[in-house]
Amino acid sequence: MKKLLSILLALALLLGCTAAFSEEAAASKVSLGTLSINGAFTLKCGIPEGYTPQPILANSDHVIASLDSEDPEKPIMVLSVAFDETYADVQRMNDLDDESLVQLENTYLENDPDVNITYGETGLGTLLMVVVQDQTEPNYVDFLSIYKGYFVEFVLTASPEASTKSLTQEQMKTAVDFLTDLDFVEADEAAVMAQAEANSARYTALIRNCDADTLTMTATLKTPLVLSEQYVKEALEMKSIDLDEEDIPIATAETEETGSVLINETYSLIPEEDGYHAIYAESGLGVLQILLEDAPLAVSADAVFTDYINPETLETLDEPTQHTLAEFAAMLAAEGTTEVGPGFAMDNVIITCDEKGVVTAIERVGTPWQ
Repeated sequence: MKKLLSILLALALLLGCTAAFSEEAAASKVSLGTLSINGAFTLKCGIPEGYTPQPILANSDHVIASLDSEDPEKPIMVLSVAFDETYADVQRMNDLDDESLVQLENTYLENDPDVNITYGETGLGTLLMVVVQDQTEPNYVDFLSIYKGYFVEFVLTASPEASTKSLTQEQMKTAVDFLTDLDFVEADEAAVMAQAEANSARYTALIRNCDADTLTMTATLKTPLVLSEQYVKEALEMKSIDLDEEDIPIATAETEETGSVLINETYSLIPEEDGYHAIYAESGLGVLQILLEDAPLAVSADAVFTDYINPETLETLDEPTQHTLAEFAAMLAAEGTTEVGPGFAMDNVIITCDEKGVVTAIERVGTPWQ
């Protein structure tokens, strides 16, 4: 046990370090995600031999990734870096008093009273909590530290298929090497924006109302209709399929060389990796399904409305106009009560929601039927 702890306490986590590092060193590392709360950082790490990184979650305040190996004798490693507003002013775990440390200890002891909790310092003097479970199987070790309000937690546990559930010193050394190589790299605006875009979602929306003062709106959200291969097979056998939010009798069904299925000469089912995408055969536009109906949505105060339509002529603009949220709310209210403009409830609006589901952008485009 003492030998195990001596290895753990020799960890040199780069959690209290400056974000500066050589470009050559960074080039060989893998990016796990970009955090943008209480500072902007991209997590970069080296990958142990025989392991493959598997991103689980990556958004502005939480990154989770596992390191998996096809070798059942190699342990599973999971890294979690999560922002906690309660600890926003904590630069390092060293800043916590004894009472605060005991509170953290209790979060482990409440779940597993058999764990052994010790403390050590990293190579740069950052206080490190080490939680070891070697009394029951499978064994695990949980390393915990804090950097700028982010809890950095790394869990090492034996694989379910391993011949022994006890962790070896060699496996511990692999964990030490990984953590030593972990960098918090200052992220530029482009990295933050790319991360935000990766975690955003776009929906066709029927917007009912919008309040710029309370930053809320009510809208029905629609997404492209994608049908599973099994459902399409059963629908063709039953000669009935759910399209346009109603059951449609199948009078004719023609399967083309590409694998597409033409239903009633009206709908075309296009095979893709995630299933059959339903489109209208004549226009090529996608068939939509309701995701949320008349749902309350939060709206960012910085949300921008981009209008690609001239409300008076209904023509598509060469240069779209941009409006503030307050201006959009006023236009929505006016066009809902007058004949001016195409309105905002004709599947001609697209909204973008961030990782928290908050509306960050609104667009109105031209449609064949307006």
